[in-house]
Amino acid sequence: MSQEPPKRIVREATPEEKERHRVIREQVEQDLPELQQWARAAAARHRERVAVGTVLKGEEANVVKAIDDYAAKHSLSGRGAVVREALAQLLGVELARE
Repeated sequence: MSQEPPKRIVREATPEEKERHRVIREQVEQDLPELQQWARAAAARHRERVAVGTVLKGEEANVVKAIDDYAAKHSLSGRGAVVREALAQLLGVELARE
């Protein structure tokens, strides 16, 4: 059973909304260099950690539920901890405990 995306109501933004959106875009553009610098500095401080992401489709919701159930049953902190444990077992490697 595939999950349909929600139906959206599309309408033209009001002049007030357009102005508010313009101001927000300008603020984000002004803050972007500082945010990028902060993100690079934060990443440099944590070189021992590497992010590995996975995107699951709507029809794979049972995988997410299984991950959540496993985390709850084994007192793991969350989905990331479950994935770490699963990969360690699958690959036969020892992981540092969090």
